[in-house]
Amino acid sequence: MLELKNKSIADTFNARIRSPWAWVVLAVAIGLTILFYFSQKPQIIMYSRYIKTLSDYQLQESYALRGMERVRIGFGIDTVFVQAQTMTLREIAVSFAREMDDIQRIGIKAPSRPSVERFEREVLAKVSSMRRYAASRHQWLEKLQTVKIQAASLPANIQIPLQGILDSARAGYMIGLAGLGDSLVNAIPDSTKEILFNLLQENEEQTLAWNRFNNELAVMYSEDLIQFFQSQNIEEMSLKSKIPMAFYFLTLVLMLSTFFFIFRSKL
Repeated sequence: MLELKNKSIADTFNARIRSPWAWVVLAVAIGLTILFYFSQKPQIIMYSRYIKTLSDYQLQESYALRGMERVRIGFGIDTVFVQAQTMTLREIAVSFAREMDDIQRIGIKAPSRPSVERFEREVLAKVSSMRRYAASRHQWLEKLQTVKIQAASLPANIQIPLQGILDSARAGYMIGLAGLGDSLVNAIPDSTKEILFNLLQENEEQTLAWNRFNNELAVMYSEDLIQFFQSQNIEEMSLKSKIPMAFYFLTLVLMLSTFFFIFRSKL
């Protein structure tokens, strides 16, 4: 009796499984599961976080360059501040590049590897140049004070134009002794002239070093990366805006399919 009952249940189950409505219900359920999976993917949140990271980099770079401007003119030099700012820039670039490798490895769309490497390389070069400049400029400013002390003992007709040259060099301009004129140059004592010549030559080298990092290349590269993430956000939002409609449609189909499946099984 039990075997006949089990056989009857198995036959009934097999008969219902062969019904096309059962397969429709199964297909719709799988479709709803897939839609739910895509609706829960965190790309928008992830991309927004990377946009914030790159925007933070741009803000930190502007702070660092303002600090470097103070270093250049010798006003309120804070080496700890400079080191902290450059370290922050380096950490942002390195951690960003590492995260891009991680999301590419798990199959999430990321910027091209050359664009990420270009950004990281530019930031690391900028940080290295800023640190070298800060150290050399600090030593240069100490030499500048020595020359100013020696210049203070010179006659006013030599001291005033010489002070103008020194102030221009302190502001970062490339200045030479030719600006003083031959007569004034010859009037400067040889000991002071030699120190002054070396000082102005070092200033020219530091001006070139300043130009190597005082640029917007890293910001431009970061802006390209930001535009990539913004475009991906727009695509994700466009896709996710269509998911609710598809979800409602499939839910309706599932309800109707279930109804017809139950109704047909009772006939």
